[in-house]
Amino acid sequence: MKIAVAATGENLDSGASPVFGRCPYFILAEVNDEIQEIKALNNPAMTAGGGAGIQAAQLLAEEKAKVIISGSVGPNAFEVLRRFNMKVYEIQPGTVEENLKLYKKGELEEITVPGPENRGRAGMGAGRGGGRGVGRRF
Repeated sequence: MKIAVAATGENLDSGASPVFGRCPYFILAEVNDEIQEIKALNNPAMTAGGGAGIQAAQLLAEEKAKVIISGSVGPNAFEVLRRFNMKVYEIQPGTVEENLKLYKKGELEEITVPGPENRGRAGMGAGRGGGRGVGRRF
């Protein structure tokens, strides 16, 4: 089965990325009894002006991934992943390899509902006040 992990780098020792659409890389791994055939994909959606999650989801669909290990996935990207019968699992702090091993042991939680679109984008218009500091307490 082909699994894609949101990553900060290009190999199994790279940190797992808590973001989906704007992660720098996806590590694709063919996983059966063992982790095999590793491929690093540069995520061109990382710098997209908008629709990064949708573009990332389409990229992984083209690569025929069946499982995605990532942080929050926005509603539009989540719909694309569902359309291609891909399941999403909540990433854990650590490396790509550690997350693949957790998945193999059945220790990652499946994400069954999309997360908020602007999660992780504070200061870029997310939340109250559009990034203008409204609602902050110092």
